[in-house]
Amino acid sequence: MSVFFAKKPLGNERGMALLLVLAITALLAALLSELSFSTLVDLRLAETYRDTTRSYYIAKGGIQVGQMILADDDNAYDGYDELWARGISNYPVGDNGWVTIEVTPLDGRINLNDLVSSSGNIDAVVKDRCLRLFDILEITQPHSHVDALIDWLDPDDDPQPAGAEAGYYALQDPATYCKNGPMDTLEELQLIAGFTAEEIKKLRPHVSLYGDNKIHLNSASAEVLYALAEEMTMDTAEAIVQQRKDRPLESVEELKELSNWETFYWAINGYVQVKANYYRIDTRASVNDGERRARATVEKDDNRIVYFEIR
Repeated sequence: MSVFFAKKPLGNERGMALLLVLAITALLAALLSELSFSTLVDLRLAETYRDTTRSYYIAKGGIQVGQMILADDDNAYDGYDELWARGISNYPVGDNGWVTIEVTPLDGRINLNDLVSSSGNIDAVVKDRCLRLFDILEITQPHSHVDALIDWLDPDDDPQPAGAEAGYYALQDPATYCKNGPMDTLEELQLIAGFTAEEIKKLRPHVSLYGDNKIHLNSASAEVLYALAEEMTMDTAEAIVQQRKDRPLESVEELKELSNWETFYWAINGYVQVKANYYRIDTRASVNDGERRARATVEKDDNRIVYFEIR
């Protein structure tokens, strides 16, 4: 008896093998694509980190360049006709890098920290300046704002007539505290009772946290000059600003060139100067897609950085 075995058709086996090869190929292609994308992302992140790090050091270097420019400025006055005032714009650094440096004098602004002395006493002269400045800037309730500022700065917990001390801040939601010490940045104004974002925006060009009681004539705004004394009017303040546009004031006595100098000069001459000691240096650096910004407040006379931040 003969036994016959039927052969399976080879076509089905070849078809299955082909499908298997195609599936493996598709899987490998997907894995390679994912690996390629992941590698590309890692590479871009590494490049961005590298460029941001380079920008960080260039921005810090820009601060040092600003200090060097200020250190070389040793004439008898400080004005916007000098090298530091021109700044540096988009200066090329290395491969695909650049830096911008801007120098701004701060002594032409009212120092809010001077409202309260280191011994905790209120400075009546600075308080009067702040009240006049807040009034001309149309900030509502100047007295309550100034009192709240004093309470924030002074070391005690006894509130001013319209101020706010620890008890007020403890009742806020969320509860906070009263610093009872000098401000480190103007951003702290938003933490002080009564101050709104709009009011802080109005104040920024006219106030600082550094300097002494003498205002720098060549950089002070008309509003700050007006705030110096009751004898000052906005017309007089604007006349001083206009006078220095032609050429910076090289001495306080040049105020006598104004036609009405007798009405205000003796009230402010002891509180103004033509030199500045505190400057803000702003730098912005970029390398390819990496960018960093730095800011420093510099005491020019000692070439000393009193505040530094980098973003």
